[in-house]
Amino acid sequence: MANLPRILVTNDDGIDSEGLFALSEALSALGEVTSVAPVEERSASSHSISLFRPLRYERLGSDRYAVHGTPADSVILAVNHILPQKPSLVVSGINKGANLGLNVFYSGTVSAAVEGMLHGIPSFAISICSKKHFQFEPVASFAAQLAALILQEGLPAGVMLNVNVPPGWSHGVCLTQRSHRHARRLVLEKDIASESDSYWIREQIEEAKIPPNSDHAAVRRGHISITPLAFDGLDLPGLDWLEQWVQSLPTPPAP
Repeated sequence: MANLPRILVTNDDGIDSEGLFALSEALSALGEVTSVAPVEERSASSHSISLFRPLRYERLGSDRYAVHGTPADSVILAVNHILPQKPSLVVSGINKGANLGLNVFYSGTVSAAVEGMLHGIPSFAISICSKKHFQFEPVASFAAQLAALILQEGLPAGVMLNVNVPPGWSHGVCLTQRSHRHARRLVLEKDIASESDSYWIREQIEEAKIPPNSDHAAVRRGHISITPLAFDGLDLPGLDWLEQWVQSLPTPPAP
């Protein structure tokens, strides 16, 4: 496999997540896959990095490493120390739960892919939009097909892709925009099980304010949402190339 591309797989659900295993297995047909991820779940850790303590990691196998740190830490450590050379692709996921709209700013899954992009590596994050029912195999299969396109064509500098797959994917693939802030708000709900003054942070989505071309709208219609996110400038480059990709990507598997 010496001539095959090297692929870094990571997440924020932890090194033992089923989604990480499914993703690694599917991508292994494309190249040499190495998993470097937090030793435990670090959901909603955003792009935090460890500045005031040394990073530790454990080698769990020839291609699996558990990092005592955040998702962004994992990519930094992998690219600058663990891997013998810079990978050709970084894939973060498969995340349990959606990363839509403003949640990209909180997501450790998305931030790990952003960190790959900041290192000049084509990167994407992929999530399944459910908290209860997970069918990782079709999502991993789709990720492998998208990865093959990216390995062949590349991505523009400063752009990564945020992919969200609805549970029971039933329609096609849509190129989308990140849903704007007006469609979503955070609320505090008192923790009735606790005697102390404590609260849960909850998300509320206002359906009527969801733009039709947004990630939220696409997932609700049963489509996979692919949202390009730009971090090296104010404007995204022309997206004709991505429109062609979307048209070439597969339809849902037969029931």
